[in-house]
Amino acid sequence: MLLRKFSIAAIALIIAAPFSGLSQTTQAATFTSTEVKQVHHFQNQYSDLSKTEYDANNIYAQKPHLKRKFKEGVLAPAYINDQLAYINYYRSLFGLNPITENKTAEKNAQKTAAVMAAINANPFVNQHGLPGDKRPAFVGKSLWKLAQDTSETSNLNFNVNNESAGDVVTDLITDRYNLTGSDTGHRAWLLSSRLSSTGIGAAYGSNGYRYSVEKVLNVNDIFREASQPVVAYPSARIFPIELAKGENVAWSLYLSDKTVNKNPKVTITDEDTGKSYSGTHVENYSDSAFGNFKSIITYSPGATPIVVGHQYEINVDGVYKYSFKLFEQDTAQIANQEATPQSYQPIASLQKDAHSNSALFDQSAKLSATLKQKKNDPVKNGKYLDALKGKQWQNNFFINRFIFQND
Repeated sequence: MLLRKFSIAAIALIIAAPFSGLSQTTQAATFTSTEVKQVHHFQNQYSDLSKTEYDANNIYAQKPHLKRKFKEGVLAPAYINDQLAYINYYRSLFGLNPITENKTAEKNAQKTAAVMAAINANPFVNQHGLPGDKRPAFVGKSLWKLAQDTSETSNLNFNVNNESAGDVVTDLITDRYNLTGSDTGHRAWLLSSRLSSTGIGAAYGSNGYRYSVEKVLNVNDIFREASQPVVAYPSARIFPIELAKGENVAWSLYLSDKTVNKNPKVTITDEDTGKSYSGTHVENYSDSAFGNFKSIITYSPGATPIVVGHQYEINVDGVYKYSFKLFEQDTAQIANQEATPQSYQPIASLQKDAHSNSALFDQSAKLSATLKQKKNDPVKNGKYLDALKGKQWQNNFFINRFIFQND
C-alpha cells in the first residue's frame, strides 16, 4: 500500500506543537503518514521523560556515610525510575525490548558508587576494577572486592554537573566522552540485544563528582537468544538528530550473531540531495564483544551534512544496508531553531567518563568465547564472575582452566 507523503509545513498543521519549528528548518523534507505518527510518538515519549536535575541534596532517599562506619546510602526511587525510563526510551528507538531493574544489582551498584565516591576515585583514569586505588581502612575487604567486581562489569560515568538521570544515559548512548575513542562500548551495552536488566547506583564524592554505575554485564545474558540480529546507530526508520550529531559522536553497526573480520567500506548517501559521502575512521571492535555482540563496527559520518528531515542510506559494504530519516526529538527546543540546520555540539565540560581497556573491553569477549556452549548454571555463573578478577587472563588460559575444572 502506498503511503501518502506530506511536506513538513503540512505536518505542522496536523500536529502543530511537536512540529511548530520543524518547517522552518527543512521545508523540502517529506515524511510519510506513518513516519509522522512515529515521530509524534517518540516526541511525546521524550517530552514525558523527567528533566529534573539532581545534586547531592535531592539524589538520595538516604544519604551515604562515606567515612568510618561506612554506609552506601539509598538513591531516591525517582532517580532510579528516571534513569531506567531513559534507557528504555532509547532502546525503543532501536526496536529493542525494555529492560528491568534488578534489586540485587542495584544494591551492588550503589555500594560500588559509594566506594568510588568515598575514595574520590580519579575520573580521568580507568576505574573498572579500581586497579590503581588502595582500599581505605573503613571499607571492608568483602565490600572492596564487591566494588571491584561490579565496577568491572558496569558502565561508569563521572561528572561534576547537576545533570538529570537521563543526561547520564545520553552521555553513555552517544559515547562522546569515551577515553578510548570510537569503540562505542558503553552504547553497545545499553543497546545490547541480549541485555535483560540493570542495577543503578550513584554517589557524590567530596571532590564534587557524581559517580554513576550501571550494571550491564550479566553472565546469564550471554546465554540469551538475541532479540534482533542487527542494531544500527542511527537506527533504521527514523532517528533523533540530537543523537546523530555532535563532537566525538561515532556511528555504529552491531551484529548479534554474525562475525565480521574486516574494516568494511562505509558509504553514506543523502537521498534528498543524491550526494554520497565516505564514512571515515572505520574501526572493527568485534574482539571486544561489547554488549555480547559478535560484530562491532564504528565509523564517523565524516563530511556528511546532517540535516533534519533528510533520509540517508548507509551501505556497510558486504555487511548491511539500510536507511533512516532524521527528526527533532526535543520539541521544547524546536521554536528556538534558526533557519539553517544547527550542529548539536556538546557543552565543554570536565571529563565525564573513564572507560578503559578493562573488564568491559576484554572480559565479555573471553566469557562469550568460553561460555557460549555451556549450560546456564546460576551457581557456576556466580563463580565465573568471581573469576574475572585481577590480572589472571593469559591467552584465556585461566578462564578455560577454571571452567573445565568446574564442569
